[in-house]
Amino acid sequence: MATPEERVAEGLAETRTAFEKEPTETNETAGQTELYLPGGYDIEEPSDEHNIIITKGSDSYVLFINPNEAADSKFFYDLQKADAELEWIADETFEQNGRFGFTTLRAIAEDRIEVVVSAGGVKMTTISEESDVPANMEWMMKTARSIE
Repeated sequence: MATPEERVAEGLAETRTAFEKEPTETNETAGQTELYLPGGYDIEEPSDEHNIIITKGSDSYVLFINPNEAADSKFFYDLQKADAELEWIADETFEQNGRFGFTTLRAIAEDRIEVVVSAGGVKMTTISEESDVPANMEWMMKTARSIE
């Protein structure tokens, strides 16, 4: 069984790959926003084109879209890093072809991790069980990247 550190490293590698690959084809719509969602995930109402709530079972994910931010925007990253008191399990940035992205992980309770992924003006966040972190990081980045 993988250690927490190994799961984080796996998640970071998968997130980087998802960021660097071509965007995943969209298969869902929320308001005017087309996006990719893996099977089993649902868009909750009310969602609009800037704040989309996604669920799977009892897990919730919040997708924020700032249409004023370009693909190379560091706005969401700068907001994440504004509180110097917060301690991050992982803090990784990605840059490719004029695009900027990041992922941060922060322990918030026993076996609960805050996962944040972002690509340009799109940010997605959730509170995840530690064992689900790698899989969540990957699909969340695929979803963030799928939004034009």
